[in-house]
Amino acid sequence: MANARPTLFEQIKDVDRSSEQTGLRTSPVLRWVIIALAVIGVGFFLPGRSGETHRLASDNAMLGTMWNDETVISDFTFPVTKSESRLNTEREQARRSTPWVFTIDQAQESRAGALVQAVVRDIDQNTSNASIPRAIYDGIANSSASSRRSLSQWLSSRGADLVRKIYQHGPMNMSAVAAPGGMIVVQIDPKTERLLSTTETFDTASVAQHVSAASTSLPDDVRGVAQSLLRYVCKPQYLYSEALTERAREGSAYSVPQTIEIVHQGDIIVRKGTKVDQRTIDKLRSYRDAQFLRSDSRFSFFVVLGSLGHAMVIIAILLLYLYFLRRTSYESNGQLASLLSLPVITAGMAWLSVGISTNLPLEFVVIVPAFAMLISVLYEARTAFICTLVMATTVSGVRGNDYGIGLILLVAGMFGAYTVNNIQKRTQIFTSILAVFGGFAITILSIDLERATAGAMILEKLILASVNSVISPLIAFGVILLMEKLFNVATDLRLEEFDDLNHPLLKQLNERAPGTYQHTLSVARLSEAAARAIEANALLAKVGALYHDVGKLEKSEYFVENQIDIDNKHDKLPPKKSAAIIRQHVQDGIDLAREYGLPERIVKFVPMHHGTILIKHFYAKALDESLLKDAVIDEADYRYPGPRPDCKEAAIVMLADASEALSRVLEKGQREDLEAAVEKIIVDRYSDGQLSNTDLTMHDLDRIKDSFVRNLLGSTHQRIRYKEVPEPTEPPPAS
Repeated sequence: MANARPTLFEQIKDVDRSSEQTGLRTSPVLRWVIIALAVIGVGFFLPGRSGETHRLASDNAMLGTMWNDETVISDFTFPVTKSESRLNTEREQARRSTPWVFTIDQAQESRAGALVQAVVRDIDQNTSNASIPRAIYDGIANSSASSRRSLSQWLSSRGADLVRKIYQHGPMNMSAVAAPGGMIVVQIDPKTERLLSTTETFDTASVAQHVSAASTSLPDDVRGVAQSLLRYVCKPQYLYSEALTERAREGSAYSVPQTIEIVHQGDIIVRKGTKVDQRTIDKLRSYRDAQFLRSDSRFSFFVVLGSLGHAMVIIAILLLYLYFLRRTSYESNGQLASLLSLPVITAGMAWLSVGISTNLPLEFVVIVPAFAMLISVLYEARTAFICTLVMATTVSGVRGNDYGIGLILLVAGMFGAYTVNNIQKRTQIFTSILAVFGGFAITILSIDLERATAGAMILEKLILASVNSVISPLIAFGVILLMEKLFNVATDLRLEEFDDLNHPLLKQLNERAPGTYQHTLSVARLSEAAARAIEANALLAKVGALYHDVGKLEKSEYFVENQIDIDNKHDKLPPKKSAAIIRQHVQDGIDLAREYGLPERIVKFVPMHHGTILIKHFYAKALDESLLKDAVIDEADYRYPGPRPDCKEAAIVMLADASEALSRVLEKGQREDLEAAVEKIIVDRYSDGQLSNTDLTMHDLDRIKDSFVRNLLGSTHQRIRYKEVPEPTEPPPAS
């Protein structure tokens, strides 16, 4: 079967079609190298890549499922250990809950008391101390004499007691609010530690609050000075030690027990037909780990070989589809490499989702939907569905037979691919976002509700799935936009730009070849209607038809529709020369289309609307002349160069072009004659093999014929000759 839609590589501007048949683009040797690299690439990320025996990458996929294998009975006694992620989580929790460790500065209390007494002497003697900030002395100097005496008396009588009470509670140089668990550890000496509650200790905020409450009896003009002084002199006594705290955290982390329980020889690990819970998963994992440690052979070449075989089976799904149903993509090494790279990329992302140590379900951000949407736009929906199946299977395999995530990504990817199958507006990105999230949500809820998964875990999955639902369409549409700009690719999003009768090329066609222009408009209308009738891409068919005959601009007078009030120039030319001129309009059309920057997706309609059909009129004339001159006629000189149509839309334009031209020589309004003529054109093209590279069915051809006949009758119907009202005559003169 042929391409249902053009591929990215068929749309790149200035592609030399003839060169695709040779060289690296179609080299069988390079093709096998690409396939081998894809198999090795996927195999590298599968669980058996290391050759270790009795190991799996992940067991969490079994959570909530039924154990359908035989009952597993332990052959030996072994400890059930915590999984690495669980152990790391518990160790991190232990680290975070470890109290801060402080050292103590025993001399700080005496230093604070001495500074208070020094300030008292300075007030009495009207001097100052360099150890105290100048702003405090300025505040004292600006107060009244009575206030200074009150401050001196207050500091003398209550200062020492206030300092002593403050240092009974620390203070510490960290905020008590942030202390883990509301506890701290104070190291008195290398062998002595004291555990204190933060309610028993002061921090700088508590010191300020205590001083403010104690100084309410002072006059207003010295109360602030007294508070500033005591806050300054009462520096923290408990000093946070980062090194001691980190040492304590490490001790707490490594004190977390690694085992959960002991399974004895003969105990049942899991019984057939029972539901797999987390405890069962822990037992199975620990049992396999114990088998691995007891085994004499920890590496097996057969495990590696099995991993490569696993990868080969996955890649073969895509290869078989391409070989039998999309041969052009299989034989094009560029297209094959681009498609086979996707399972390798998704395998790498799945491997990261296992390898990154986190409790988040990172597998839900593997961007399979983005790749599915890109393939649907750049290739077509069927290829996107098969690639999505292969990518989802790859993720499932890399994650250790994770059936759940495989099904979830498959559904979300297919929903995404479907939303862009006929994308014509950039606002469809919002439809894609909703569709992808819908695919994620429906499948996640269905699987996890069946497995009785905790609500918190379901919520985590839905949150990450929503992130993927936004990121994937953004990536897909961004890449499409980049392709359009860099490679002049005409996706359905961009075709609207060329559906414009004011395009310079069409305006020239109207001015220099008006007959061809009218023919073009008719063919575009017929093609659009027929494409809608068989659910093909109506916009592509219409745009392709608008530019299919632009090559007639160069020698418009040689085509009958433009020969208005002039003789037919072919009457004076030999048949071979006439055929060459007619054939040349195909190459002229390709050159003009590329000169005006038309994308290859539109350019291909120029040669394909004739395919390789025979120019019958001049071939028949040549045969007649050959009988007289006894000359040999080469049929190749009278056939268009091709290629044949490779999609439904190009085939529709070919049939519409011939049907519209033939309808002009038939008697108007004769449905039977028109049906017979259109049917003959379709049969001739089909018999000549012109439609063999498309996937048109006989049912499609019937609907195309009916659409052509209906529209041609509507445009060529006869009008009623209305009776004219006679001109009034002069009344006879009165007698």
